[in-house]
Amino acid sequence: MRRVFIAAAVAIIAAGAVAGILVRYPDGIPEIMQRLFSPAEPLSRESWTLAFYLAGDNSLERDQLENLREICEGSPAVADTPVVVFIDRDDDISRDSPLTAWKGSRLFVVTKKDYLDVIRSPIDVDIPRSVEAGRFERSITARLQDPRDRDFILEHYEKKGGYYVLGRHGRETGERIRAVLAEKAGYLLPLRGREHANLDAVDGRTLSRFVRYVKDNFPSERYLLCIAGHGSGWFGNAAGILPPAENRSGEYFRGFEIQGLRQALQDEPVDVLVLDMCSMGDIETAWELKDCTRYLVSNQTAVPTMGLDYTLLLRRLGRRQALTPQDIAGDAVEAYRDTYGGFRQFALSAAALDLGDDFEAFVESFQRAVSDPALLPAIRKAGRDARSIPGRHRSRYPMIDLLPLAGALGDAKLESLSSRRQFMIRHAAVNSDLTGISVYLPATAEDRLLHEYAETSFARDFPRGWVSILPGLLADR
Repeated sequence: MRRVFIAAAVAIIAAGAVAGILVRYPDGIPEIMQRLFSPAEPLSRESWTLAFYLAGDNSLERDQLENLREICEGSPAVADTPVVVFIDRDDDISRDSPLTAWKGSRLFVVTKKDYLDVIRSPIDVDIPRSVEAGRFERSITARLQDPRDRDFILEHYEKKGGYYVLGRHGRETGERIRAVLAEKAGYLLPLRGREHANLDAVDGRTLSRFVRYVKDNFPSERYLLCIAGHGSGWFGNAAGILPPAENRSGEYFRGFEIQGLRQALQDEPVDVLVLDMCSMGDIETAWELKDCTRYLVSNQTAVPTMGLDYTLLLRRLGRRQALTPQDIAGDAVEAYRDTYGGFRQFALSAAALDLGDDFEAFVESFQRAVSDPALLPAIRKAGRDARSIPGRHRSRYPMIDLLPLAGALGDAKLESLSSRRQFMIRHAAVNSDLTGISVYLPATAEDRLLHEYAETSFARDFPRGWVSILPGLLADR
């Protein structure tokens, strides 16, 4: 990936300076950091920041540590692009060697291939040098209830063009700014180098703090965000949380709630969002996140706990002369194909969705078509013939393949949108003929999740659509 001189310099200095200087935060503000994060220099329209969010304070801990190793291994392929990693791991480190044992949540800027070198240099999350004006007003001053806190922050951040820029200050003032931003505005990640902190990684508020950190400290024209963890699609925690195992934290079996992802990202959207987790490829999840990303990459089925091989993904990205959001979304799908190749005996379907006009047109056409009373017999037949999603417990997470159902309804516009699949830019399936996106279809009208389903955006935005016909549609199932 080639960059103009300024963009390359910003990316390289950012990676090296943050890893080498920010972790050893001195009394004053380093002038190099002041220059680095100044919004004065224009950014190349080709510039990217690659962010990885690894939720591992659960049964995936070992896999998330391996993901971090893979990111380190692949980082030389994208050496001119900042690579930022948040990882939250289990506090039980008794199985680790002294060289690799550390607890809780940490943040790394990956500039080295060597895993041990990387984990020895966790980032001290400093107060931001500059914040984009809209984000500053929306996510900081608007959240400060006490006028004295707002006045204090505005006294030290001056608006310059489209940014609020931090002025000179001493250690005591800096600590007070940190406390206000972290504790009262909920803006700043409370991570300070090697100090132990165990954050709730599946809480959308932690995710939003991470994204803000990335955007404040590694400003780019484009952002990739990969989130690895447990997932179950729109269900989130609606189906109930398994009790934590003995001596494990309450996060051990928890997955991400889609509403939490939406709340975390709707004000901080990214260009490409990769959900490296099980069963996130449903229309309900995509609709919930439509304002959070331009391209969504998700798995329609369950996947192995090791998930995507990030070394393969980064090497794919590194082979491109220039990156576009569509390229990265497509490469993420192909990286899944590279990872599993077809030798595993399970169903995997990864879909990359261009969340634009075609996607919204498809959803609106589907909701309109299913609300037509004349189509109810066709919908019933299509529902009976639909393929259930492998890996789902039919009584607990009942999902079916959507595109064949949509194509069988006889609606001309919907059939055209379904067959063209213009909102699906890339699709890969391993040992599966699934088409890449699912929809909820429980077995009976008494399904206990119907009430929760009515609270999804997919149902609330179209109250006369799919959600309204489910009880009648299920009567003969």
